[in-house]
Amino acid sequence: MSETAPAEPGAQTPSRLRAVGPYLRGYLARNPVAVVVAVVVLAAAAATGSLWNEAGALSWGAGPLATFASGRWWTLFTALVVPDSAVDAVASALLALTVLAYGERLLGSRRTALLLAATGLAGLLVGIGLHAAAWTVTDLRPVVAAEVPVLDPTTPIAGAVMAASAFATTLWRRRLRLVGFALLALFALYAGDADSWYRLTAAAIGLGLGAVLARGRERRSWHRSSTRESRTLLALLVAVVGSGPIVALVSGGGRGPLSLVVDAYTQYDDEVLAQCGTVAASVCDEQVALLMTRGAGPALLAITPLVLLLVAAWGLRQGRRAAWVVAVFVLVASGVLPLVSLADGRLRIDPWVDGSGAEYVLWAIASVVIPLVLAAALVVARARFSVRATPKAAKTVAVAIALAFLVCATTLFVVEAIGKRAFDRDVSFLELLSVTLRRFLPPAFTHPGGSTAFPHSGPALFAYQWIGVLFWIIVVASILWLFRRVQRPDATDEGRYRELLRRGSDTLGFLGTWAGNRHWYSEDGECAVAYRLSGDVALAVADPLAPAGRRLEALRGFTDFCVEHGWIPAFYSVHADTLRDLVELGWRHVPVGVETVMDLPGLTFAGKTWQKVRQPLTRAEREGYTAVWSRWHELTVSQASQVVAIDEEWVADRALPEMGFTLGSLDELRDRDVRLLLAVGPDERIEAVTSWMPSWTDGEITGWTLDFMRRRTDGPNGMMEFLIAKAALQLQEEGATVLSLSGAPLADDPDEAVEGDPAPLRALLRWLAEVLEPAYGFASLFRFKGKFRPRYRSLALAYRDPLQLPGIGAAVGRAYLPDASRREMVALARTAWEGRR
Repeated sequence: MSETAPAEPGAQTPSRLRAVGPYLRGYLARNPVAVVVAVVVLAAAAATGSLWNEAGALSWGAGPLATFASGRWWTLFTALVVPDSAVDAVASALLALTVLAYGERLLGSRRTALLLAATGLAGLLVGIGLHAAAWTVTDLRPVVAAEVPVLDPTTPIAGAVMAASAFATTLWRRRLRLVGFALLALFALYAGDADSWYRLTAAAIGLGLGAVLARGRERRSWHRSSTRESRTLLALLVAVVGSGPIVALVSGGGRGPLSLVVDAYTQYDDEVLAQCGTVAASVCDEQVALLMTRGAGPALLAITPLVLLLVAAWGLRQGRRAAWVVAVFVLVASGVLPLVSLADGRLRIDPWVDGSGAEYVLWAIASVVIPLVLAAALVVARARFSVRATPKAAKTVAVAIALAFLVCATTLFVVEAIGKRAFDRDVSFLELLSVTLRRFLPPAFTHPGGSTAFPHSGPALFAYQWIGVLFWIIVVASILWLFRRVQRPDATDEGRYRELLRRGSDTLGFLGTWAGNRHWYSEDGECAVAYRLSGDVALAVADPLAPAGRRLEALRGFTDFCVEHGWIPAFYSVHADTLRDLVELGWRHVPVGVETVMDLPGLTFAGKTWQKVRQPLTRAEREGYTAVWSRWHELTVSQASQVVAIDEEWVADRALPEMGFTLGSLDELRDRDVRLLLAVGPDERIEAVTSWMPSWTDGEITGWTLDFMRRRTDGPNGMMEFLIAKAALQLQEEGATVLSLSGAPLADDPDEAVEGDPAPLRALLRWLAEVLEPAYGFASLFRFKGKFRPRYRSLALAYRDPLQLPGIGAAVGRAYLPDASRREMVALARTAWEGRR
């Protein structure tokens, strides 16, 4: 065995290498245009020498002078394939093999090649025309790049990809456009080089061509996104605002119209240095002292607001409330402090020679308007960032930051006091204190010109440069640590509820584990009720968990608990057994839904009555589709991203946000007790996904309840029938006896007479169902579930006092649609009214 064991890894290596060949051949077959573009760019870079000599390739570039004034019309073509440097060559090739390859799969190879040529040439021609026109306007010359021939293979790539975005799914269409245009605008507005503007022009043309090519297709990608995607998009905008000044700084100060924001992040004004030949020597000495305080430390301190925005963007993507606080604070400070500095003379904007004042407008847009507008957007969307840190972690971070500031400030003050000789003049106690406090803020907001003393050498200079940086490093580290300390439901409390669930629960009992629910327990911990607090209404979710014979006790206990806290108790989506007990206690009720349940013993799908289920099942199996069981943490990266894309497509089709309360979303899929069943095609593409929640009897899983249902809008029909049928057969083999297709919310039989049924509440719930029907299709979903010949179980809302009905009805609406605005509700009501006419 010792002789054969070492051979196993070696035996696997050739097989892995052999697998590379088919993959590369398949990639080339799927993306021939993308591969050709990458090869041509690299070959052109080598042929023209731009790989090792950037200046040597400029003769191949395009521009107003290079193309038209010089008569070199052929540069319109060479500029699209010849890169201007080795970095540009590598970046263009990578973009071609990744982003362009994705676009090629959406468009097809022939259309991709045509759009590369069309958008590239159109982008150059329009860009050159706008460039020449802008240069003729004197007022714009300071923000228009001088004539430098443009070499940029990413220009046609940007145009083709934006055209392809029209054919992408909702999730990736929105991401391609928002991320793409945000990055393109970032470089155009801040760096301002001609390449960036030509690239942006080509992308805009590609967007228009894509809309024309895709006309007739349903376009519903912009009016709705999930909470998760909204977080991602807002985080992206914050990151772009934080990156813009950095782009301008890296590009040598930037020539873009918004590059004036760099004035807020540069350390000192160079005007005094320019006057050294004509003014007193003391002014020059002062400027030399300022130059001595430059370096890595002051530079890092100057970009602290930008770093904080990037850190906040990371947290915003995860929904962290702490990141929201940091982002709003930094954005407001970034918009207000420049105004203060400009007003008191600490910040100066050099006017352009034409005296038009346009520089002040552009500076205000870049430095004030953009941060404040984005801060306002975050304030409006604050409900989307609800993931809070634990109180203990927040207190720890506050104490750590306060102590860090105290220690750093004290250290800096002591070092400067000891090294007073390093200053060019005597400094007083107040001046030392002022210098100390200013080192914790960006220099552009604190330096009052040439009146402040600075250390020239020694420990005082080192401390002056680095103490502030050290403090902000501690702040950033503390914020990142805080992001990981998420406030979660009481683990002990949740564990107790799950233990009671496993002892025995009905088909909807698992709903009580969802985020947003609270739990009431009896004194001995044997009974529990999951409830959601909406205003002053406590909506109990599903039936209470109680041992045999103790359900009445649990109902009374929860009611008394609510009365003690001043809440209005109501039981939502309870079954007939619980309803009988509540009626015995004097409660009234109204139907709010119908649950469809399949009894699994003896199920075969045989006979004519099962034809509508059997046909899609047989067809899907014949065409090579498989039903794959998994759990969220077991999904591959590719599978998880496909599930997210399918869900985002569904959300975009709704006129209201995702519903909650008794309807699960993508977040509920992450529970380790929840199983997923995926419909996977022969090409490994996921066509549909369902999730299943367990129910127990005496510690054993005896039933599963369908919750999450999503399918691709462009996928084959019958995928849901296929998944539900496969789930029923597989779970039957595992020993389950009940398969619940869950309830149809707010659905009831209009002809059903209910004793004690109050007309106002029932009318309100029917109206709410009518309002939500155009957006969510509850009625069609209910009819779909009827294909499986289920057993119907009525679900009811129980209440005590008719005078509490208005509050209970409003609470139900808020529970289902916590993020819907009044305008959205009015729009949906109008849609429902028009649908009835």
